[in-house]
Amino acid sequence: MGKVLETFGNGSPGAVSRSADEIVISVRNVSDTDIEFGKPVFLASEGGVPFNTSEPQDAAAFLGFAVRVADKTPETYPTGQFHDGPQAGVWKAGDVMEVLVRGAVVVPTVTVGVKGGRVWIRKSDGRLTTTQGAEGSTVLLENVRVNHPRDNGSGCAELIVNKRNII
Repeated sequence: MGKVLETFGNGSPGAVSRSADEIVISVRNVSDTDIEFGKPVFLASEGGVPFNTSEPQDAAAFLGFAVRVADKTPETYPTGQFHDGPQAGVWKAGDVMEVLVRGAVVVPTVTVGVKGGRVWIRKSDGRLTTTQGAEGSTVLLENVRVNHPRDNGSGCAELIVNKRNII
């Protein structure tokens, strides 16, 4: 007889989860760097850009999270079911990418938080965290909350974008 699974992973970074009412929009990656799936995207004059640690954006420019879309990006997924190593999948510079602006999304590991907890971006390295740093060291994403903190499987967390930041 088979073993019953007791825990489930949250999924892969950039996966849209609980898709009943999500809003995903298309914008061009106007930066000169790749944007990994599950990473925050900020609005720029002609499209979206990643968080800039040298000149950090404020929360008013937060657009959403880069998400994977199977019919647009199949070559960027890992070949097997399990993937060890660097992030699998990016939106390359110049790509028209998909950005979740409302709904639930799986993101790379954030520091362990509690369900409903707030989410910040550290200005030093651009990582998501559930604790506010020293004055001026983090940017609060006011409309984002933790839905499922870090799990035991994939090392990912699930966040909820409660409402669109930019309309």
